[in-house]
Amino acid sequence: MYGQFFLLFGLIVVGYYCNKKGWLDRETNKNMGAMVMHVTIPALIVSTIANIEITDTILKGFFLSVAAQVAIAIAFGFLIRLYGKWRKMDARLLPMLDITTGSMNTGFIGLPVAAIFFGDGGVIYMSAGVLALNLYLWSYGIFVIENKKSEGGLKRTVKKIATNINCLAIFIGLALSLTGVIDHLPEMLMTFLKKVGDLATPLSLIYIGALAGSSGIMALLKEKTALEISLIKMIGMPLLAWAIMLVVPAGDMAKSAFLLAASLPAAVVVPMMVEQYGYGEKLSSDIVLWSTFISMLTMPACVWLAGILY
Repeated sequence: MYGQFFLLFGLIVVGYYCNKKGWLDRETNKNMGAMVMHVTIPALIVSTIANIEITDTILKGFFLSVAAQVAIAIAFGFLIRLYGKWRKMDARLLPMLDITTGSMNTGFIGLPVAAIFFGDGGVIYMSAGVLALNLYLWSYGIFVIENKKSEGGLKRTVKKIATNINCLAIFIGLALSLTGVIDHLPEMLMTFLKKVGDLATPLSLIYIGALAGSSGIMALLKEKTALEISLIKMIGMPLLAWAIMLVVPAGDMAKSAFLLAASLPAAVVVPMMVEQYGYGEKLSSDIVLWSTFISMLTMPACVWLAGILY
């Protein structure tokens, strides 16, 4: 496990170093992030899920994981909304706090980290988190951000999931495995997808390191509210996940992936959603950045706890 921790932090340091040397500036890193999200992660999802024998137990754990991650997102966001009211924060910020803190970056960060620590089994259960995130954001999330005035919620949710490349990759991987079609595909095609998918882990972690190098740490240190909310999210959500797993009848790998998911930072897409539909995109963006930095500690801690608990 220590070797995997070294890999995690080593690749982050590489990204940070490359940014400071000017080899990986903000724009280049942004483009690399887009490539990871739209090319390497979908390839990782398809090549991993398609090559796993999907048993009834795995399928049950997958859908339990989807339900549990949607539930924890809604529950934790609601708790943060109550905290914001108690702290007498601007009422216009409460919907943003709800959806930002409830989200988990299961796609961009969760999948590669699950692959490092839990292998293929972790990837399939973290993929459930990708599906859950999209269900959560484009139904309940929009409803909350628009201050409960959303129209066409179901239609919008279906459209977003149907056009999301990572959700499509999940469905394709499941279909290939469950139908047995994977056995009839050219070996060179699956080898190609695996090679492309193998790039997801190093590139995503290098991206995080470069993001840390270009984010302006000194300016971010002044954002006390964002730090406060991020600390609560990154400590409170894993604790809530642990409590939920006490009653959910899932397997050890599903529980481990769920605990790891709870230690992930807020999803990068949320500030963009807030800017389009709500209020408080600057604070939302600061929470994403702070929670990303803090996750460098919470992710290894939750992996270690998962090894003890499950």
